[in-house]
Amino acid sequence: MNLKKLVFGAAMLILLAAPVVAKAGVDLTVDIGGDDQAHFDFNGGPSHHTPMIWRAAQKLKQAKHDLWKARDDFHGHKADAIGAINGALDQLRICEGQ
Repeated sequence: MNLKKLVFGAAMLILLAAPVVAKAGVDLTVDIGGDDQAHFDFNGGPSHHTPMIWRAAQKLKQAKHDLWKARDDFHGHKADAIGAINGALDQLRICEGQ
């Protein structure tokens, strides 16, 4: 399966499952202030990771950082978006088998 399709599918699954999980009473809050380096740490550089996965992770981390620093909470969706990015980073970790 194409990696882009896998990551996109996982992200969509997370986004679609969030309202169902929220109705079940599960706490989905994200500690935005302490979450900038959460989940899969790609600081080892591209030589320690699959190049395509490393580049995707860098883009996701930058998007998460941009959201994290934004003043607006986007009507409460900022934490959800950061949570979805964390889910995508977790999927990249799983793709690499780590």
